[in-house]
Amino acid sequence: MKRKYKYIILFLACFLVIYSCYFVINKIRVSPFIVNEETIRKKNFLEDKQAVLYYSSTADQDMDDRGISIAILVDDDGVASGYKMKGLEGGSVALGETGLLLEDKETLHLIGNKYKEVKMKYQHTGEITGYLKNSNLYFTIFNSGFVKNGYASNVLYGNDKGFNKGNIPHFILTSGVDKNDIIILTKDIEKNTCHLRKVGFDDNKLKIKDLILLKNRNGYDSYSHSSQILSNENYYYLVLEERKQGNLKDADEVLVRINKKTLKQDIITLVSYKNKTINQLSATIPYSLNHSIYIYGKELFFVNGLGDVYTVDTTSNIVKKKFTIENPRNGPYRYGEKTYFKNDSLFVVRYDSKKKVKYYFEQYSLETGKKTKVVQMKGVEEILSSVKGKSVHSYDFKILK
Repeated sequence: MKRKYKYIILFLACFLVIYSCYFVINKIRVSPFIVNEETIRKKNFLEDKQAVLYYSSTADQDMDDRGISIAILVDDDGVASGYKMKGLEGGSVALGETGLLLEDKETLHLIGNKYKEVKMKYQHTGEITGYLKNSNLYFTIFNSGFVKNGYASNVLYGNDKGFNKGNIPHFILTSGVDKNDIIILTKDIEKNTCHLRKVGFDDNKLKIKDLILLKNRNGYDSYSHSSQILSNENYYYLVLEERKQGNLKDADEVLVRINKKTLKQDIITLVSYKNKTINQLSATIPYSLNHSIYIYGKELFFVNGLGDVYTVDTTSNIVKKKFTIENPRNGPYRYGEKTYFKNDSLFVVRYDSKKKVKYYFEQYSLETGKKTKVVQMKGVEEILSSVKGKSVHSYDFKILK
């Protein structure tokens, strides 16, 4: 009798295992939202894609080598395709002339007209990716960490013909692109000083040029960056948050403008936050620190974490609040919201738990401040919920068309 029960139990156990495997395999097989490497290798993969998002687990979640990142590409019908890679906190996506550069902690993927895969040594934190049109170079910079004689920010740069390696011996606070150069703001943590520097690639060799030491305004000694570095013909621009030592309730967002020829520095106050709690000040941090400022016509635009869009007239220096995105989220907690400027518009990734399609992005006119378009991103929630055992965070969002 006991033997009979053993056979029954064994049969039920085998049945459950087979059924579970069939269910999982079948679910993966029919899922329309996850794509494999064979798919992204196709030359026409990007042809119908209008936007890309980058999510990743954090560096501390990668101690077991099971961190994960996901590049999510949204097609013209609003349907998302997710490509899973290894994790890279702070990772991003570079837009080239005919393709994209995707990255994780060990591999670069060039997709588009040509596919190329580049292996590299382990990196734990991304800083910036980009594309230099004149020299046809993709680049990616990592905040690689402290080394024996200081700090290392590793650089890879190249194209489908191959990539070179270099190093910037500084901690990078923020960065940007100026024509054929990368502009970086580095920080000496011990001295609490910040330097603006230029990184170029002459004869395929990385060269660093010191530009200027950033000045502190009297009474202000605590700085954090609130934007990437932007440039036009005459100036470099970046936004910093200023605080006085020990003051946790007040902060100013200031535009730092540096003349390219004379290196003269000007500071223009954009907005002041007074008598705020720590949570309230955290809520003002821009949705996208690497895409929060933009020049359109004679105006420089800045969007903060409250959804407020400020402009500075680049000829008169007049500051005004131009518009606010609809129903901005109150509080410091974000659900993948990101911003991106392109042409005459501001694009904003939004999340609404009450909607059937919870992730979508809005388009706002920079001229009128009016919302002109909404794109529902079908499949993003399913892609993100497919990650098990790790939590992923939004690090990048770009419009491709």
